[in-house]
Amino acid sequence: MALKITIKGKVHGVGYRLFLLEEADSLFIPCFDAKNVKIDGKEALIVLVDGDKEQLDRFLDFVKSCKPEIAVVEEITVEEFKGKVRDIEKFRASFNTAQLSKIVQVGIKMLEKQYAR
Repeated sequence: MALKITIKGKVHGVGYRLFLLEEADSLFIPCFDAKNVKIDGKEALIVLVDGDKEQLDRFLDFVKSCKPEIAVVEEITVEEFKGKVRDIEKFRASFNTAQLSKIVQVGIKMLEKQYAR
């Protein structure tokens, strides 16, 4: 059983994907994916999860009742997802690489400023 959860509001740049990944991990959800997107020009997060019914029910309860401190949730929609959801370990590897890339870019800018003096 797979779900597609769409969270709209101030959901980019607030640690939402990591926040949800940690919960999925704690519930031993085997398949997880999360992407920041724009829908009608507004921030949204699309989360795909696949696991057994109890895991997904608990995850959904968490999504509906918890959020990162600085996130602003305006709307949450849930629908059944018929496609395949990537393995949580593959998501984690991809996510870690993307976050590391952001850190490297910030570091490069800091070094450029230091050497420009």
